Amino acid sequence: MRVRVFPSISNLACVAVILYLTLGPAFPLLEASSSENPLTAESAAALAIKGNKELTAARFVLQEAQGRARGAGRLPNPELETEVAAGQNFEGRVSVGILQRFPLTGRLRLERELSDLDLRMAELEVREQEWQITVAVRKAFVDLACAREALSISSRQAESSAALTKTVAAAVEAGFHSKLDLQEAELSAANLKAKAESLRGLEIEAAARLNEWLGLSADTTLILHQMPSLPKSVPPHRPAGTRADLELAEMAVRSGKAHVLLSKATSWDNVGVGLFVEGERFRDDPTGIEPEALVGLKLSIPLPLWQNGSGKVTEREAAHRRMAARLEALRFAVQNQILLTYRVMGVCFRSAHEFEAKVLPAANEHVRECEAAYARGEVDLQAVFRARDRLAEIGLSDLEARQAYFLAYGEWLAALGENKTNP
Repeated sequence: MRVRVFPSISNLACVAVILYLTLGPAFPLLEASSSENPLTAESAAALAIKGNKELTAARFVLQEAQGRARGAGRLPNPELETEVAAGQNFEGRVSVGILQRFPLTGRLRLERELSDLDLRMAELEVREQEWQITVAVRKAFVDLACAREALSISSRQAESSAALTKTVAAAVEAGFHSKLDLQEAELSAANLKAKAESLRGLEIEAAARLNEWLGLSADTTLILHQMPSLPKSVPPHRPAGTRADLELAEMAVRSGKAHVLLSKATSWDNVGVGLFVEGERFRDDPTGIEPEALVGLKLSIPLPLWQNGSGKVTEREAAHRRMAARLEALRFAVQNQILLTYRVMGVCFRSAHEFEAKVLPAANEHVRECEAAYARGEVDLQAVFRARDRLAEIGLSDLEARQAYFLAYGEWLAALGENKTNP
C-alpha cells in the first residue's frame, strides 16, 4: 500500500474545502451591486445614443437639412430695375420696373421633392449612426462583462492557490511535505496572481472603450448587470428587419431619380416677366418741352443654344444607375451577412453549450475525484495541482465560448437591423 504523504485529516479537509469552494462548478459572472442600478446592454445602448459625442455632432446634419428645406422650391427674388438718362435743354428719361423670373418647367416642385428626400436621408443617416453605435456598445458591453468575469475567476483561483500555499507551508514545517511541494505551490500561486493582473489590464481597457461610447471619462466606474445565461436553443431564423443603411440606399436611389428630372428641368433657364413705368421729357418744336409717360410689360426668354444641360443630365443618369447598382449589391450583401452570422451563431452556441453541459462539469468532477484520491493516498499533490490547472483553463475556455456566442448573436442582430439585445 502506498504511504500517505499528507496524513493530517484536518489539513486534508482544509485543502479539499478550499479547492471545492473556490473552484466549484458555479463560476460567478459579475459582482452584484445593490448601491446603483447595474447597466444592461439595452440601458448602455440607450445611454450611448443619448450621450455619445459623435452622435450629438451628427444630429446637426439634420438641422442643416431642415435649414436647406426652408429655402428650397421658392421663386427667385424679384429684381428692381431703374434707368435714368439726361440730355441738353432739360431733356431726359426715367424708367422704373420690376422683373420676376419664373421657371418654364416643374423645377420648383422637383426642388421641394428633392429637399424632402434630403431631409429624410439626413434622418436616416442619424438612425444609421445610432444603429452602428448600438452594435458597438453591445460588443463593448459583452467584452467588459467577460473581462470582469475572467478577472473574477482568475482572482478566486489566485486566492485558492495562496490559501493552498499556506496549508502546504504549514505541512512542510510539520514535516509532512517536502520543500519541493512548497515551491510548486508558490510557483502556481505566483503564476495565477500574474494572470489575474494581466486580466485586470484587459478589464480596464474594455471599461475605457465602453465609457468612450457612453460619452463618459475613461476612469468612470461602471456597474454591470450579469450577462444572460445561454438560451436553451438558437433563436429561430427570421428575415431582415428595417435596416437604416438599406433605407438610406433606397432613398439615395429616389434622390438620384429626382436629380435626373431636375437636371432635365433646368435645361431651360427662367423666363423673366416684368412691369415698368417710364417718364420722358423731349423737345418738340415749335411747342417746346413735352412730357410723356409710358407703362409697359417686359419679357425675357433665354434660348438654350449653347448650354442646354445635356451633359448634366448624362452625369445624373449615370449617378442614378450607380446608386441603383449599389442598392442591389447592398441587398445581396445583407442577405449573405444574415445567413453567415446565423450559421456562426449556431456553431458558437453548440460550442458554448458543450462546455457548459459536459466539459466544465466533467472538469469539476475530476477535481473532486483527485481530491478524494489524494485523501486516500492514491495520488500525490501534483495530481491535484494538474487537475486544478486544467479546471482553470477549462473555466476560461467556457467563458471564451460564451463570449463568442453572445458576440455572434450581436452580429446576427446587427445584420437583421434589430436593436434588441436579449437572446
